[in-house]
This record gives sequence, structure tokens and C-alpha cells, in this order.
Amino acid sequence: MVRLSSDKKIAILGAGAVGSFYGGILARSGFDVTFIAKGRQLEAFKQSGLTIKSYKYGTFNLKIKAVPQLEGNYDIIIVATKSEDTEKACRNINEHLSKQGCVVSFQNGVDNIKTIQQFTDISRIIPACIYVGLTVESPGTVVHSAEGLITFGPVAETDIAYINILKGIFDKAGLDYKVDDNILLAQWKKLLWNLAFNPLSAILEATCGQLYGNHSIRTLMGKIIDEGVRAASKEGIQIPSQYVSAVPDSAKNLKNFKTSMFQDIQKGKSPEIDGIIKPVIDRLESAPYCETLYSILAFKYGGKFIYTPKLTVDMIVENDKSEILLIKRKNPPHGWALPGGFVDYGEKVESAAVRELAEETNIIVNTEEINLLGVYSDPARDPRGHTTSIVYYVISSHKPKAADDAAETAFFEKDKLPSEIVFDHKQILSDYFRKKHHVDN
Repeated sequence: MVRLSSDKKIAILGAGAVGSFYGGILARSGFDVTFIAKGRQLEAFKQSGLTIKSYKYGTFNLKIKAVPQLEGNYDIIIVATKSEDTEKACRNINEHLSKQGCVVSFQNGVDNIKTIQQFTDISRIIPACIYVGLTVESPGTVVHSAEGLITFGPVAETDIAYINILKGIFDKAGLDYKVDDNILLAQWKKLLWNLAFNPLSAILEATCGQLYGNHSIRTLMGKIIDEGVRAASKEGIQIPSQYVSAVPDSAKNLKNFKTSMFQDIQKGKSPEIDGIIKPVIDRLESAPYCETLYSILAFKYGGKFIYTPKLTVDMIVENDKSEILLIKRKNPPHGWALPGGFVDYGEKVESAAVRELAEETNIIVNTEEINLLGVYSDPARDPRGHTTSIVYYVISSHKPKAADDAAETAFFEKDKLPSEIVFDHKQILSDYFRKKHHVDN
């Protein structure tokens, strides 16, 4: 009979968003947790610990144990690496498991158990699938924005005692979980969601809500999902048609949610294409939609690639009454803002500033009239994604007329600016007023 000590030692193998979050919750609950991390994440853990910002558990910082590789023995090893990293990460896993320890897979995909059992007995392995919204905000800091359910259960050979041990651990930590006796079906269901949203979000650089809002994309999702359903049937897994048809609709309330693939490419990291798409390709003689997605992603993001912030411009317009021109935006994020927009490919930034001002306010100036205020590059300045803005200012008393993205235009006195100013435009205006005051004095 499997028995583990009450002071169980837990290793988190792969301290990305998933591993850091769940390992952090376990550590906060008093468990002896060691994080196996690398690179900047490992450095941040050693210097500042782990910070979790959770909509459910609150914000907290922990001093944690973090090392670059497994060392010593553990009662539970939670594997939270990308699927393509599983074999390398787990190669010596059996050397670091206590005699009655177990391995839990917190990974995307349906083939990780087959990989892990090359290195330890199948009776000691528990598959799980995770529904959670997580983002690594910066090295050492994880944001938990949605859900958090852990679904786990035994495969045919799993020692059932491990299931009860995990239940006790998750209960103590206050984690949401569900034991599913048909865990393979649960994993294939999760794979369908990943198939529908992850590859397209990475290729199109779109949120789940943006994908769901386009009829043509939802139709394409249906064809991709169908290949996933057929692949599951090759394993004897029959996914209910009611669930299949509802997969795209699951994004109704995920308007701004970015998939893990989209988050990876924004960080310059190769997305997890093997674990999500290859299970379908490997099981079907022909999977044209998944094969196409795989080829595009492997070509675009399979090696070294560059992903940079979007370049934008903003324009401060002051009239002869020392009033500041703002536009009321038609599109999200709604509120008042400086005139501005994205720089076109092949366009000088100063030309873009003049063009955007004309398009949104009908005010015509030339590039010789404008002055550079500064560059604003905070990754959080635009809720839609990382942008860097080159900000100019100009004196003009021309009468504005709203057009393009502007629903309204108006000049405001410095001390009577509207409260709902979006982006970082309050900071920009504050810098402008401070610069003007310095020049005037």
C-alpha cells in the first residue's frame, strides 16, 4: 500500500506560468516545494522570490526554493513543462522519486504520459488537465486572471492511492479540482479547445474574443476541431457532439484573453505546437487543417524569430488659449485620448504623427512644425498589447472635426481635463506641462 509522509516533498518541474502558480499556492499552504527553473525566472526567484497576483487568492510574495535541476528525492514531482520538453526534463526523474512517490502531469496535450512512462512506472503517473488563465507578467511574477480547475484521474494502471493523496494535498491548499475517472476523455476535450484557439491566436496575433467574433474564423475552427475529434476516435475516445459544437462558444467571455501560444510569441519564445497539433497529425492519414497550421507555425516560430512592440505615434495639440485637444475614441479602450495611431510600414514616425492628426481631427500641420516630446514604452501602456509611442507636440488653433477613430473632438483647459483619459496619456500630458513650465521659466 502506498504511504507518503505527512511532510511531503514536492518538486515543480518547469516553473513557467502553470508550475509557478500552482507551486506557489502549495508552498503558501505549508508544503515543502522546490521549483526547478531556468534563466531569468530562476534568477528572479533567487533574488526576489515568487509573486502571485490572483483574482481569487489575492496578491502575495513567497521566498521559495529554486534550483536549475532535480536534486535529492521528492514524494511528488509535478511536471509542468511544454510537451516538447517532457522527454529531456524527465530523463532522470526516477532517480529523484521517493520509493512510493508519484509524478503528476500538469501539461497540455494527450501524449505526455507515454513519454513520462519511459522513465518511471505507469502505476506512479497521474495525468491532469488544467483550465486556468495565467500570465508571467515579468520574471518571478505570475498573474492569475481566470478559472483554475485541476481535473485529474487515473489511467488503467495508476495506483488509486495516489489519487487520494492528491485530493488531500489540493484540499489543504484550497485548490479547485475534480477527479475524473475518464481522464483521457477530459484531456482530449481540453486538446480540442487548444486546437481551436491556440494556433490561430498565434498566427493571427489575436485574443480569444477577437477570434470568436469573426464568423469565418469560427467556421475554420469547426474544421480544425473535426480533425481533433477524428484523431480521438482512433484512440477509442468518443467526444460528445454537444461538447464539440460548444467549443468555440467557450470564448464568449474571454474577450481579451491571450492563449499560451500567443503569450509565448510575444515573449519571443517558441510556442508549444508539438504537444497541441502533432497528436492529431500523428493519428490521422490526412489532417490538412492541422498540417497547415503546424507548417506555418513551425516556419514562422520554430527557430529564432523577432517579435517587437507595435510602433505608434501620439500628438499633443495646444491652441492659443493654452487648451489641449483630445479625441473621444470610437473603439476600445473607450475614453478620451490624444490623437494618434499606428505607424505604417515604410512611413517616417513624424509623417505618421501628422497623418494621424489629420485623419482623426482634420487639423493639417506639416512635419517642420511639430516637436518631439519623448518616447513612451511601458509594456502596460496599452491594454490591447505592447506598443511604443513616439509623442510630438504642436501649436495650432485650427478648428477640429472628428473623423476616423474619433467620435468627438474637444479642447480642454489644463485644469479641466476629463477624468476618463485612456492609455498613459495622463502621464504624457503631465510630462508636457512640466516641460512647458520649465521652458517658460
